[in-house]
Amino acid sequence: MACPYFYPVARFETSSWVVPPRLPLGDPYSGECRAADTAFQPDETRLRQICNLGYGRSRCDRFPERALTDAVRFHVAHDAGELIRIQYVFEKECWPQEHGVFECQSATGNLSSGPDDQILRKQAAAFIESYLRRKG
Repeated sequence: MACPYFYPVARFETSSWVVPPRLPLGDPYSGECRAADTAFQPDETRLRQICNLGYGRSRCDRFPERALTDAVRFHVAHDAGELIRIQYVFEKECWPQEHGVFECQSATGNLSSGPDDQILRKQAAAFIESYLRRKG
């Protein structure tokens, strides 16, 4: 479950994990923290331990105390070849809070529907990019 304020920018090309954990976006990503009005570039340790894995409440000094959610989870709900449906679930203290669906054209990887939330769309795009890369 990625941090709900993590804006992924690029996939890490190298990994310092000997055995990588199961990552919410499929692959590890570098990116920005958008918990405040100004984007912040976290160091690599924070990216690996909090931004990519979520649940930063009480672990990250940038995480808003009054945040409604702690993490966001993605999974492929349906892959019909040309059209892929990706479900997202926002969680707080491991309990679902809000959910929805994105649709994606598998040929392009472009999201064709879903919420307009810029951070959520970017995370969903990173997730589908990782999924399509693994799928081949």
